[in-house]
Amino acid sequence: MSAPQRPLTRDALLADLRDVWTETEDLLASLDDEDWQAPTPCPGWTVQDVVAHVVGTEWMLEGRAAPAVEVADAPHLRNDIGRMNETWIEERRVWRPAEVLAEFRDMVEVRTAAVASLDDAQVAAESWTPAGMATLGRFLQIRVFDTWIHEQDIREALGRAGHEQGPAVERTLAEVAAALPFVVGKQAGAPDGSWVRVELPGPQAAVYDVVVDGRAALVDDPPAGIPTVSLRADSSAFVRLVAGRWSPDDPRVAERVAVSGDPELGGRLLRGLSYVI
Repeated sequence: MSAPQRPLTRDALLADLRDVWTETEDLLASLDDEDWQAPTPCPGWTVQDVVAHVVGTEWMLEGRAAPAVEVADAPHLRNDIGRMNETWIEERRVWRPAEVLAEFRDMVEVRTAAVASLDDAQVAAESWTPAGMATLGRFLQIRVFDTWIHEQDIREALGRAGHEQGPAVERTLAEVAAALPFVVGKQAGAPDGSWVRVELPGPQAAVYDVVVDGRAALVDDPPAGIPTVSLRADSSAFVRLVAGRWSPDDPRVAERVAVSGDPELGGRLLRGLSYVI
């Protein structure tokens, strides 16, 4: 594994949250009202809906109750969690973009103070996370991951590429790396003795080696020789695959992702990369 690892400390996590919040706020402040209604890669959601979702999730972490509004059936609502998330969006669909942006700024202020009030012992304490039981620090890392992906959803919707390097992107890749053994061992079903290498030459460079020896694990010293499967992609395309924004059949994957080695395992790896709920 060759990639910068962001520490799970209060100060580092707060810095990374500030990085993605600041970049997102600057992007939103540059939009006109029409931009806010552009469809995004998230089914059924406009730019305004994505922002409402990000804000609503952070408000839930502050202990605020989900809005008591009716949510109509829609293809992208597949479970109770999805319907609860949608209540924040539904309530804000009648808001003006300026009101949604103002609430985003208010959320950033409140959540910055909340995270800053923690100490490292609290950050290291056990906590439920979307990835299972871990620590509060891991939960906050997932918030960076999720928010950065949604920032990229907005950028893709508007054709405004940017913020593909920096602390929040490092943190996003650290979260992805934590899931790679699951992806290789469970999702792709790599057999014992397999070695999978993921190479991301940029914009945020990283190399990850997962070896299956009884169970799949990230290793710093991979075996000599040639990996069973190598996947090479730019970091932004790779995260879009992981987040389910692009399917393996998307033409952009053929342009920006290369897989070599065992073709069957390589195909399963591509299909198994999308693990985000």
